[in-house]
Amino acid sequence: MTRGLRHLVSLIAIGSIAACSGSPSRSLPPPTTAGGPGAVPTVAATTMDPWTADLDQLDAMVRAHHASPFTIHSEAEWTARLAAIRPKLAAASPDEQFALVASLVGLLDTHTTIKPKGDFHAYEVFTYKFSDGWFVIAAKDKSLVGSRLVSIGGHPIAEVEATLRPLVPHDNEDGFLLNGALALSYVEFLHGTGIVADPAKPQYVLERRDGSQTTVDFAALSEPSWEQELGLTGYLVGSAPEAVARHTELVWARLDAKDKVFYISVNDYGDTTAAVAAMRAALDAGTANRVVLDIRYLPGGNGDFQILTALEHEPRVNRVGGLTVLISRLNESAATQVALEFDTHTAALLVGDPPPARADNFRCACFEIVLANSGIVVSIPTVFDNIGDTRSEIQPDVPMSVSSADFFAGRDPVLDAALKGLTAP
Repeated sequence: MTRGLRHLVSLIAIGSIAACSGSPSRSLPPPTTAGGPGAVPTVAATTMDPWTADLDQLDAMVRAHHASPFTIHSEAEWTARLAAIRPKLAAASPDEQFALVASLVGLLDTHTTIKPKGDFHAYEVFTYKFSDGWFVIAAKDKSLVGSRLVSIGGHPIAEVEATLRPLVPHDNEDGFLLNGALALSYVEFLHGTGIVADPAKPQYVLERRDGSQTTVDFAALSEPSWEQELGLTGYLVGSAPEAVARHTELVWARLDAKDKVFYISVNDYGDTTAAVAAMRAALDAGTANRVVLDIRYLPGGNGDFQILTALEHEPRVNRVGGLTVLISRLNESAATQVALEFDTHTAALLVGDPPPARADNFRCACFEIVLANSGIVVSIPTVFDNIGDTRSEIQPDVPMSVSSADFFAGRDPVLDAALKGLTAP
């Protein structure tokens, strides 16, 4: 995927807080953007085997520039995998070569990215894993939205997951579910691993909501065209529930007078002054006595999250029972750090699914490696927070996942429960 869209819809195998002016605010370490062409390391082609040169280049650059390359998997695993793929590359097809290199890069972290030379190619469908399985949330054929993904290329979806898992860099299970959703559409992953034998006939088997099954051979598009055609402005898209439908708005808020809750949804980084003022007015008037902050659709980004400080320094909110924060697997990169700040520096009750990265997070600045012969691009994080928090994920105080039935019916049980009031078990 394009870097520009990656703040909303991430690159496969992925990865990516400064404060705004206004009320006093916490300044979190700002990430920086990936290096431009001048920062891309390449090596000149030599008389040695091209794949030997590319793997040597990748190994050397990862060791030299990754912030901590063997945190998720050991150096021994990296060395063994490097040796295992070397003899297989020369005789493999281009997609198989990409998958083999991805199986090495997959040993790194959620923030690491890999892409083939040029654009990915994606089938005209996009899926999301709910609590009850993988379901179509976007497709060229709109009648397929809501269908359950049964198999691809004759392989049951559980087998497909198991095959793709080693190729998708991830810190934890939600990191795989986040980034693996893209691999379920990308030709290079599906054909390269043998899940799809003929790229023109991917054989997606889908079960419609009436129980009938259909086999679809989706056409493949270049990644930018796929994003545009399917309207992919996020990992979870749809006209309902409201929080999903409005996920492209930086911030929106409302008073829930019945439960005396002020609800704020923040979906990007920037100025939230108006929402904070409205919250304080509701607290002053006594029409609200607690706050629900919804950051489930907050992606990675520049980290300008001023509302964190406003909530942290508001004693009427930052107390047991006063603040509920909704989090999800979509909170990659800087958003993982936002969730960590609420977890460790406030009395907030965290509700939802874990973010996709470890608590001690990797972030950009990122270093791009363009393999000199194959053109495969690997981007690695050069920043490691190194705060000593060894958790592989930030566990919510109240775990809650959404089912496909609720989502496609436009229901939001996580938000409903938070508004009514929750306590940690």
